[in-house]
Amino acid sequence: MKRFSTLTAIGLLTIASLTASAQFIVDGRATATEIGTGMGKYQLAATYTGTHLEADRGLQALYVGYTTTTLNIMLVGSDEAANTAPSGGYRSFVIYLNTPARPGAPAGTLLVGGSDIQSPLKHHPTMDNPTDYGFRVSVGPTSATANDVYFSRVSYVTGTAVTPGTDTFIGAGTKTGGQVVAPATLDLAGSKFAYSNTATLAANTTNAGFEIEIPLAALSTATVPIETGTSLELVAAYTDGDGIFFSELLPSISGRTTTLGSNPDFTTIPDNQFITVELGAGVLASRSAVASRLNFQVYPNPASATSTIAYTVPAGRQPVALAVYNALGQRVRALAEAEQAGNQQFALGSLPAGAYLVRLQIGDQLTSRKVVVQ
Repeated sequence: MKRFSTLTAIGLLTIASLTASAQFIVDGRATATEIGTGMGKYQLAATYTGTHLEADRGLQALYVGYTTTTLNIMLVGSDEAANTAPSGGYRSFVIYLNTPARPGAPAGTLLVGGSDIQSPLKHHPTMDNPTDYGFRVSVGPTSATANDVYFSRVSYVTGTAVTPGTDTFIGAGTKTGGQVVAPATLDLAGSKFAYSNTATLAANTTNAGFEIEIPLAALSTATVPIETGTSLELVAAYTDGDGIFFSELLPSISGRTTTLGSNPDFTTIPDNQFITVELGAGVLASRSAVASRLNFQVYPNPASATSTIAYTVPAGRQPVALAVYNALGQRVRALAEAEQAGNQQFALGSLPAGAYLVRLQIGDQLTSRKVVVQ
């Protein structure tokens, strides 16, 4: 099994310095006022820039935020298939979550999904990281009604009976952000779910998609609270109605242009197929093993216009793409897009204060680092 080295947290915020009243509106959209830094704001965790096997549909970005009482996850994208799509036209966004509070399914375990026809998590991936929960929104095609949206979840936490058919159907939502609340009978009671639809990715200009809010009390234990400084691991995916994983996942698998099937084994794919997010600091390195191999660095960090981005292109000349993304997932600077060889250095350049992701792709190797501009 591959190892993941967590980077040192940047700019850890304390609860005392933040506003306890900050909260998110769970409506399937991450508005501009909800995106920023610190408690009560969504921070960009990953963007998808690879191939969309279904034209103009699929994933765009993943955001993570929190308050004094909730964990908030926003998976941005367009989940509604054209009405001519196969597999009944249904498509799904899926999120897998691991926390340090409770033991879940160990890394390298084939996850048992469900078989319930109404709203299943019937795919069975083998994950690089431990997994506590899986969440899914299943969305009907363009020919279906505006209420053809279904939320479900499965728990892999120790003590939970996980067999096909036991994934919990939470409720039916709407394509306009109608909120569904998990009942008191669930271990994640009070969690909120919403999905806001856009017909295509090009039309998704408001960060619409699948939004989840989970009470921190439901994730914490008496000895391991989920709070500022806690590291979480997440994987996001786009699947069809039969549980087939499309090529697009977060973090992205560079160069992938074919489906992964319903039972992908991520341990056989180079590097780690999960994103680590630290509450209060944001995303840490994505695919850090790749970063290490490429000698990928951004220094100093916190950054300024004079900060340097350095990396090494191995094995002769290869195509390189180096770009900077802001907290909204927008590319704000393209620093390199050409064939290169050997050691490379670029100046970050002047940027407004805020949090950014520097994304590096060399050949089929992809990684990113968080940068904070003060």
